[in-house]
Amino acid sequence: MASGDGHSLRVNISVVDGLVVLSLFGEVDIASVPILQEHFQRQFAEGSQRMIVDLEGLDYLDSTGLGCVTAARRQAREAGGDLLLVCTRQRVLRLFNITGLDQVFVICRSVAEATARLQGNEP
Repeated sequence: MASGDGHSLRVNISVVDGLVVLSLFGEVDIASVPILQEHFQRQFAEGSQRMIVDLEGLDYLDSTGLGCVTAARRQAREAGGDLLLVCTRQRVLRLFNITGLDQVFVICRSVAEATARLQGNEP
């Protein structure tokens, strides 16, 4: 499933080993963050509590995007689940480092690593 509605963000949703993976492509900013929020809310409404957000396809992430992902993580954890990130892109990782969110999120190097962690099979 993919969407974008002509905005600078595209979200692909897949299931890997029973876990929902939201792969983000393009830009998450004040204009596109409602698209991302809608995807998160749809997943929560469908009962997904453990998710992986793959940031490898992002070119840009601003503070509204960080806030959206942080809120989704909080919602997942309140429901007894978790939300892990996949990111190796230095430009995006730098935002997490600067804001201290790298101490809040589990940031993995691959979807396989994140899947293993969420399933309790950490490498």
